[in-house]
Amino acid sequence: TSIKIINLSETDASAFGQNFADCIILTHDQKILLQKRPAHWKTGVGKITAFGGHVEPHETVMQGLIRELNEELGAQAHENDVIFLGAITEDWTQHQEIIHLHFWHDREGTITGCYEAKAIEFENIEQALTHEALMEYLIWGLQE
Repeated sequence: TSIKIINLSETDASAFGQNFADCIILTHDQKILLQKRPAHWKTGVGKITAFGGHVEPHETVMQGLIRELNEELGAQAHENDVIFLGAITEDWTQHQEIIHLHFWHDREGTITGCYEAKAIEFENIEQALTHEALMEYLIWGLQE
């Protein structure tokens, strides 16, 4: 496998070149919401990925995640509703970047659109796992 699971209680996340906060979303109508990376992205063009992005130096991972969900989806996520799935690194970054992967159910239907990439919905996790363009970290997260 090309991913490594990181134990955050034994690892200093600030030692990584970049921290990302990503999120698998269950919509208010019970669909798995992910996104397809557009042609202008630097990496993983055409791949299916979670929502989220870079954690800014002044932010906690949770603050970064909530900001990214708002920027990308107009979503109003609350920390108490977000479930941490785990932290991983990937071999294509030489394990120099850490992804903090989360799950969030938009129970209240706060998502207003998809403002960065192309939204893609699946009926359930099993259907999502059949898509050939899933990034490896996302396969791990969906299985969690």
